[in-house]
Amino acid sequence: MPSVLVIGGGVSGLQAAADLARLGCSVHLVEKEGSLGGRPVQAKFYRLIPDLRRASEVIDPLIESVVSQERISLSLSSRVTQVSESPEGFRSTIEGGSQGKTVMVEAILVTTGYEHFDPTLKQEYGYGIYPDVITTPQLEAMLHPEGPTGGEVRRPSNGEIPQRVALFQCVGSRDEQVGNRYCCKLGCITSTKQAIEIKERHPEAEVYIHYMDIRTVGLGWEELYWKAQEVYRIHYLRGRGAEILPRAGRLQIRAEDTLLNRPLQREVDLVVLAVGMRPGEGTRQAARLLDLPVGAYGFLSPADSLLRPLDLPRAGVFAAGAALGPKDIETCIAEGSAAAARAMAFLMGKE
Repeated sequence: MPSVLVIGGGVSGLQAAADLARLGCSVHLVEKEGSLGGRPVQAKFYRLIPDLRRASEVIDPLIESVVSQERISLSLSSRVTQVSESPEGFRSTIEGGSQGKTVMVEAILVTTGYEHFDPTLKQEYGYGIYPDVITTPQLEAMLHPEGPTGGEVRRPSNGEIPQRVALFQCVGSRDEQVGNRYCCKLGCITSTKQAIEIKERHPEAEVYIHYMDIRTVGLGWEELYWKAQEVYRIHYLRGRGAEILPRAGRLQIRAEDTLLNRPLQREVDLVVLAVGMRPGEGTRQAARLLDLPVGAYGFLSPADSLLRPLDLPRAGVFAAGAALGPKDIETCIAEGSAAAARAMAFLMGKE
């Protein structure tokens, strides 16, 4: 029975591990956190794009497909600390949990996911200084019925329901000042989804989205964008937010309306920063451990971005999901299955 190591228990890793086990492999799944599911579970995602189904309807079956599979050995709160290669495969040391262990595997999948951009690096927005400046993950947790506010949107400063909410796009994305020129792909549609959810809970609230360009590239995304405008009357203003300042118990936002070519000021109760995606520490650690190349922004570089986009330059090592760049959940799941298939082809010598 061939053996495979999967590093990372997010949606890509879960799908890959389940597929490999179904195909007869012995799988060692290592997750640094104490639970499976990755960022959607850690950040308490509630509803997913584009159809707004509950995240639990997607994540829970993935987790169940892994924990119920006898061929999968789980190591939670653990890390792979050493890998050495021999003709037999990869001898891998796993540390954490109750005890460490060493396993011999014939292939490795890196599904280490991503981290959110640190908004304190954009000092003009006052994140960490003004309590009513929050991030999209924080708003996502608020929207969850089991979140800190029981599913309602509340101002952290006083617990009141905000009457005006502004969402700033591209915080840490498409920004040369912080060294990230790439688009995070999900900021526009995530803020659109969240704006709809705000209006569903609090119809009287005014919601403004300040954007550079609206990029709704997935199927069903453009329809959600138009629905936000036509049904929920959400205001879209073209121009990056410039500054946030306190003003008499509220927040004054300064921005530019590039369509009307004029500066804009408005007082709001809550500002939500759509923080971008960047490589996680798990990805950086895997790159060092396995001697893998990374691109300009720190994501893993595939052997060939067109012909072998999930193969890494080291034979027998593959990747999927946000370890390779910003991805939505749908793509991460698909790539998990695809990477499992690539690993099986390698194991069966069918390259």
